[in-house]
Amino acid sequence: MYARFLVLFALMGTGYILSKKKVFDSNTTHAINKFIVYFAYPCLVVQKISALEMDRNTFFDFIITLLLSTVLLYIGYGISYIYCKVRNFPRSSANVAEFSMASPNDGFMGFPVALLFFGDMGLLFMLAHNSALNLYFFTLGIRMMKRNKEDKQGLTPGRVFKAAADLVMNPNILALIAGLTLCGLGIKLPVFLDDYFLYIGNVATPMAMIYIGTSLTKSNFMEIIKNKKIIESSLMKLIWIPLMTYGIMVFIPVSNIIKITCILGACFPTAATVPMLAEQEQQDSRLGSEILFLSTIFSALTIPLAVRLINMIFV
Repeated sequence: MYARFLVLFALMGTGYILSKKKVFDSNTTHAINKFIVYFAYPCLVVQKISALEMDRNTFFDFIITLLLSTVLLYIGYGISYIYCKVRNFPRSSANVAEFSMASPNDGFMGFPVALLFFGDMGLLFMLAHNSALNLYFFTLGIRMMKRNKEDKQGLTPGRVFKAAADLVMNPNILALIAGLTLCGLGIKLPVFLDDYFLYIGNVATPMAMIYIGTSLTKSNFMEIIKNKKIIESSLMKLIWIPLMTYGIMVFIPVSNIIKITCILGACFPTAATVPMLAEQEQQDSRLGSEILFLSTIFSALTIPLAVRLINMIFV
């Protein structure tokens, strides 16, 4: 498991060095951001979900996990929003802090941890949690990132229709719908198309971490570890949000694998998509990268503890 942490930091270090050496400029990193979010991620989603093989009961549990995880992510955001209000986070950056607290890296870190400790079923249901995260990113997440620059006009039918159309036509939402449809109907992609999506999708995570490294060139490590807002955001992400999730899931009458998935999924550090979406919406992407960086360091201690506690309670 710890090898994954080394890979993460090595990839971020690569981006940091390339940016410092001027191999990547702002135009390059912006283009990489667009490529990852709106092309590589959708390819990954379609390939991963469409390749799943499930019987009717497992597919039903998969959908329950997806829906429960989505609700929990929204609740986590609500808690993060209240926390930032109570702690007087600056309005200009509170949206990024809230997003960072509520968005776990359940893909690059979640998949191998789920597979290692809970087997193939653990990986299968972590894919459901990751699908929920994508739904959350491109619904509420996009809305959060636009919050500081929205005008004050009221809702009109035209504005509601445009917002709904933008949501439905988002490549990541389309990819999720397509993947679930193909999986539910038992339709397999042609080999050449499956390979194409696989190759493109496989670059998403490493390129995302390289992008994070480029955004850290403006940061100072000592300033990060002295910044109370960054520390608080990291602790909210790794401790309080998972505890809240556990407190809810123990009372919901679902199978243990669903409970394990929802709780474990909340335990991972901030997802790389947070600073990337912040950059696209001209928000404080540097803060998102710094919270991601520090929460990833802290998670080297919190994730093994979380896995041990989950095994003690549910296995």
